[in-house]
Amino acid sequence: MIDRLNEQIEPQSRSLYVTLLLDESGSMQSCKGAAIAGFNEYVGTLRKYPAETRFTLTLFNSEKMEVRYHDAAVSAITDLDVETYRPDKGTPLYDAIGCTLSSARQHTVSEARKLCVILTDGEENASREYTRSNVFALIKEFEKEGWAFLYLGADHDVWAAGESLGVMEQNRIAFKKEEVGSTFKTLSESTSSYRRRKHTDHSSFWEKKPSDPQGPSKGGRRGSGQ
Repeated sequence: MIDRLNEQIEPQSRSLYVTLLLDESGSMQSCKGAAIAGFNEYVGTLRKYPAETRFTLTLFNSEKMEVRYHDAAVSAITDLDVETYRPDKGTPLYDAIGCTLSSARQHTVSEARKLCVILTDGEENASREYTRSNVFALIKEFEKEGWAFLYLGADHDVWAAGESLGVMEQNRIAFKKEEVGSTFKTLSESTSSYRRRKHTDHSSFWEKKPSDPQGPSKGGRRGSGQ
């Protein structure tokens, strides 16, 4: 068993490029504090690894599309607070994904593990530049270039929303708004494992531990309609 584990885990973490699209629409107001704490914990975990981590953060709503950090060293990322994360307005999800990915291609290093995390509590309702088919095609192109995509959705039909974007079934996660903190915690643990693997399988990013029964459900099927 030990030999088998050693075959799967590298002694040193690989460099990692994380792109996080964080919904800042008005409906996120009800879980604002937990989202801030969860984000700060996630970035704090990324800072602990000796291997290089580059980070892009996009905050989006229908009033603004802000790439607050673009291909920055994770050590340069500052924590969010109630002044720097202020949910408001609608959800231009397609525009956020399209604009961020189109820009990201110019900066990522081919040898790095590349991860795009989309966290939202609502479906698309405000995009003007990109369509669903545009975004679907982009995600499929990026997967061929070695990217892994995660769709973390709260309180909506995550199964259908993630499928419409082209995110693999196993990488769609449904959670309730009050669970956003624990969702970020599980994301931190799984990112640490992902960057250490010798072989990357984009369809199996999550490695839910038996000791973490409260972690997000796989596949997005939770509750009515999912």
